[in-house]
Amino acid sequence: MSFFYAKSRTCSFIDSNLTCCASTTQDLSDFVFEKNVEKYKPDIVTRFEYKKQRKEHTQYITKIHVLGRVEVYLVVTEVNMPLTILDYMALENAVFTLQYSFMGTYAQNQIEKKYQRDIGYSLLNGLLTGDELSKAARMLKLKDTAQYCVVSFHTISSNSEDYYTKEELEEIGVIEGEIQRLLPDEHIYRNLNQIVCIHEIKPGETQAGFREEMEKLYQTVQKQIFHRNKTTDFQIGIGSIVNGYGDLKKSFKDSKKIIDYMDMLRYLYGDKNISVADFSKLGFFQIFEKIKNRDELMEYVPESLVKLYWYDKEHDGELIETLQAYLDCDKSANKAAEKLYVNYRTLSSRLKKIKDISGIDFKNSAEMLAVRNGIVLFKMAETL
Repeated sequence: MSFFYAKSRTCSFIDSNLTCCASTTQDLSDFVFEKNVEKYKPDIVTRFEYKKQRKEHTQYITKIHVLGRVEVYLVVTEVNMPLTILDYMALENAVFTLQYSFMGTYAQNQIEKKYQRDIGYSLLNGLLTGDELSKAARMLKLKDTAQYCVVSFHTISSNSEDYYTKEELEEIGVIEGEIQRLLPDEHIYRNLNQIVCIHEIKPGETQAGFREEMEKLYQTVQKQIFHRNKTTDFQIGIGSIVNGYGDLKKSFKDSKKIIDYMDMLRYLYGDKNISVADFSKLGFFQIFEKIKNRDELMEYVPESLVKLYWYDKEHDGELIETLQAYLDCDKSANKAAEKLYVNYRTLSSRLKKIKDISGIDFKNSAEMLAVRNGIVLFKMAETL
């Protein structure tokens, strides 16, 4: 393996997110597959698949599989001298040795991660009390005097039944690795489709400042998702700030609620691209969030909206959807028609029917505010 360190060649380890983990040079920049990358077979009997691409220098890329769960790339770059048959033989043996070494390390790390994950989730779900709680906190190095908030990183299944395919679960694993790389000092756990982080509030750190950090993380992860040609709906919910590890359950619960209410928040703030939110964004709707009975929550919805709801239900109509689009477009019928992909005449007919059934006065600003809030309550009720 001495050729790794020769001046005529360089060697780098690249993870599944194309991040350089280690190199024989000082260059740790992210790896990029060029358009000219192609399969390559050296003039030896090989057990692995090689690829070759040309940048400033020729690069040889070998993918190392670890138990079918993790992929690492070994990249050798020719600098002053092309690789020889002896080099390929040495590279082949190196990859074989590294593969088995990684398997042992990976298995050990998985056992440690599972143990810590079980403790972490028991803590977050409030399953520990007394000495068990104190012991778990010491193991995770959590302090009773510190402030914490829990962050839920969530991906939405592409089908309506919330069933995750093998490919989607593998993608979530890649996202988990990227988050761990971006937040190396945080407590991060994964449970199927949800990744959770326990964040300790630093001295002087504000809620707005931390949300900004999470928005930057979202942009980085979303960029990687885009480069992998995935359509994953990645969302981040930030729970409330709590004192000590004893109240982590509340923060965890709040972080999950924000994920559930993400569509509602997008409507509330008129921004369909909102994907990062903290619990404070619910505003005064936190009062209604405490109501767990759908019928009780519906009591706060204006009667005019309830009439439209029952009409839609009985006639398989779209009046509430039409009303929401009309309000989203600042009561512009033309824009609302475009948003709903219907013609202007159809939109006007629906608006007339809305007025006839509900008696809504679109010129009354106070009533419009009540209607907007009522639509938000409808969306909250849908989560119950």
